[in-house]
Amino acid sequence: MELKEAIEKRQSIRKYKDEPISNEEIQKILEAGRLAPSGKNMQNWFFVAIKNKEKLNKVVEIIAKKNQEIAKKISAVDAKKGERFIKFCQNFTLYVKDAPVLVLIFAQQYIPTGYEEMKLYGEEESVLEELMNQSSPGMQSVGAAIENMMLMATNLGYGSCWLTSANYANKEIEAYAKLELGLKEEGYFFASMMPLGIPADTAHKSPGRKPLEEISVIVE
Repeated sequence: MELKEAIEKRQSIRKYKDEPISNEEIQKILEAGRLAPSGKNMQNWFFVAIKNKEKLNKVVEIIAKKNQEIAKKISAVDAKKGERFIKFCQNFTLYVKDAPVLVLIFAQQYIPTGYEEMKLYGEEESVLEELMNQSSPGMQSVGAAIENMMLMATNLGYGSCWLTSANYANKEIEAYAKLELGLKEEGYFFASMMPLGIPADTAHKSPGRKPLEEISVIVE
C-alpha cells in the first residue's frame, strides 16, 4: 500500500471482527512506533500489547469502575450529565473489549528545552507551567509513535483508534500494568490506548476533514 493511500484509508474503527492478530503482525506495528521521531531522541514511550482476553477485560473493568465512580459524583450535581458520562464511556471507550488486541501506551515526562534554564534565573512559575503544558514536546513524540503504529496497522489491513477517553483511570491502569502486564520501568504514566483488529463490515466511516485552505497557508 502506498503511503498516501494508507493516510487516506486510516480511520477510527470501533467494531472489529473476531479474528486474531499474529505476534509477528503486532511486532510490525510496534516497530513502527519504535521508529518514530522524539524530542532529544528520548524515545519516551513504552507499549503493552494485550492479546490475553482475561487481562484485556480487566483493563475494561478498571475503566468501567472508575467511570461509575466519577458518574456518581457528577450525578449528585447534575443527573443528566452523570448519565451522559456513563453512556459516552459505553459507546466510545468500553467497546475495546471486543478488539483482538489492545495496546496501552505509556509515556515519560519530558522537560522542554529552556525550562531548566528559565527556572535557574527565577522565571515565574506560571510561565514555566505554560511552557510545560503548551509545548508538550514529550506528548508530541508519543503522538508521532501512535500515528506511525496506526498507519502501519492500516497498511497491514487492520483498523485502530486513538483513545484518550479513559485517561481519568490512569492511576488504576498504571497500577494494574505494573502488577500484571510487565510494566517494570519506572517513571511511566498512562497516556493513551489503541485497539487493533480487522474492521467489521458494519464499521462506520470517519467524518470528513476540513478543506486544506481552511487550516493552512503557504507564505511565499
